[in-house]
Amino acid sequence: MSVTESVPYPLIVHLWRISDALDARLTRELARIGLTLAEFRLVGEVMRATTGLRQSELAARLGVTAPTVSAAVKRLEKDGVLRRRTDPSDPRARLVEIAPEAPLSTGLDILSLVQEGATRGLSAGEHEQLLQLLGKVTHNLHLED
Repeated sequence: MSVTESVPYPLIVHLWRISDALDARLTRELARIGLTLAEFRLVGEVMRATTGLRQSELAARLGVTAPTVSAAVKRLEKDGVLRRRTDPSDPRARLVEIAPEAPLSTGLDILSLVQEGATRGLSAGEHEQLLQLLGKVTHNLHLED
């Protein structure tokens, strides 16, 4: 019996399984380079910000406390991944940004490896269709927020 026949909400079950599998795979791969999944997500948020982020904004985006972000930023700063600088609009505040010599290619290689494994066997058309459909689902879920 397939998942679609055995549960009333097969899409949700598939998405949960995908989420769990991605978390497990990324956790395993990131551990090899000394990063946790939480730290990797934090770095991703900083990468998406073009001018740096205040730690309070970073905490809000990640849904964690400011002390949690502070500890992670401190460790990632020590490892040469992030840096903090004074916010030009408020000298009392600090912005977190990617360090100029940050070793980001390894993390991006891991994302590529995991994505390739997850989409193995899909044709280019199926891959594009999957992206479009997941984009619609994501959009629909954000409309409900």
